[in-house]
Amino acid sequence: MDRNFVSASVYLVLAVVAIVSRIWVVPYLSEIGVVLTLIFLGLEISRAPALQRNMGLLLAGIGALAAWLAGDLIGAMIDGLIRAQIFLVMFFAVTWLREPAVTSPSLRALRDAVVRQPAGRRYPILWLSAHFLGSVLNLAAMSLLSTMAGEQTDERLKKRLSLALMMGFTVASTWGPFYVSVAVVLTAVPGVSWIDIAPLGFVLSMILLLVGWGYDRLFLREKPRPGDHRDNAPLTFSTIGRAAIVLIQLIILVMGTHEIIGLSIPVALGVIGPPFALAWAAVQAQKGQRWRSGALPLAKRIFINLPELRNEAVAFVAASVLGVGVSKVLPPELISAQLQSYGITGDVVVVCLIFGMTLAGAAGLHPVILAILVGEVMPPDVIGMPPAVLAMAILGVWGTSTMVSPFSATTLFMARVVNQPSHVIAWRWSPPVVFLACSVVSAYVVAVRHLFYT
Repeated sequence: MDRNFVSASVYLVLAVVAIVSRIWVVPYLSEIGVVLTLIFLGLEISRAPALQRNMGLLLAGIGALAAWLAGDLIGAMIDGLIRAQIFLVMFFAVTWLREPAVTSPSLRALRDAVVRQPAGRRYPILWLSAHFLGSVLNLAAMSLLSTMAGEQTDERLKKRLSLALMMGFTVASTWGPFYVSVAVVLTAVPGVSWIDIAPLGFVLSMILLLVGWGYDRLFLREKPRPGDHRDNAPLTFSTIGRAAIVLIQLIILVMGTHEIIGLSIPVALGVIGPPFALAWAAVQAQKGQRWRSGALPLAKRIFINLPELRNEAVAFVAASVLGVGVSKVLPPELISAQLQSYGITGDVVVVCLIFGMTLAGAAGLHPVILAILVGEVMPPDVIGMPPAVLAMAILGVWGTSTMVSPFSATTLFMARVVNQPSHVIAWRWSPPVVFLACSVVSAYVVAVRHLFYT
């Protein structure tokens, strides 16, 4: 039997099992999910890039060693694998939405208008488009909008537009309910809900828009030169409205399921996302061919591509096992006592966490590693910090930390679009604006802590 078919079948059943186990209490269903997760990893880990594979094995090994030293190896491994399943569900759901988003006529019309905006309006419109489309569609938004950066021949303009697109997309991780960052934080930080962090995160994202725009105008923008004129397209309310209708329908369905039925956002997205994507693909096909030419081909392509989620599975399973394992040998009470003995205040913890996640990103570590680790060994009640503040510290730099990582999906995608090595984008283009953003995020989170939570 074909290996891809087996891997895809295992992941599909795993996603269904993980969703069902979080809706109904069925004996041994979570344990079945653990077995399926291990089978999928066993089939696919050898096909993951060497760096991600080796890093995943190292992190999982550290977690397993820590749990063994604490005398709870089996329990910690099972717990870590169960926790990781919710993230695999979210990747499964988001995968369904990418293709119909890229082929949607209304979203393509919006894309065409955005990429033909004149200088002066180009940065904020591209930023906002990537931000709001990305908050719902994830990387599909990058696929839609990257044309503007990819078609440039001027290297300076290519850099500017790439940074605008990446900043707009990644900063949505501060509040976007369909971002894996929010799913991780809601899982890792006890006592916090999406409605607690969404308003704070949205305000922060708008502040970071001004920061990025100001940086672009002060340090990157050049005066227009003769011959720079281009045909412009109006960005009308009709164009925006047609695109918004599709996205609002998805948001209402997912968030309605979350609020009314009480499902977590990843589970609600896992329930709503696939049928929504099938319906979306169907309406794009000719009448009379809705299923045969629209929905069915999409379902087949998604199934075939499920093994491609191996990199995400390795990273998030390893991070979950690491977090659970280390928490067994470094109990939160011990961390709290050490912080108090050294006189380390909550503000210092916030700043160290924000810059630490960014530096870890530059070193190639995915932000999920520190997020889960912090949630396990430094929960907010133990370190004396409000849950929303700790959540905002993590979310504030989750996205931008991927901009300085040459191995993140965002940077690798942008590198392909603009035909530049990923390390050039991560280590040369991004650091000035990213570390400026880190300083702003630190000030914002500390200010929020003292204004609203003291």
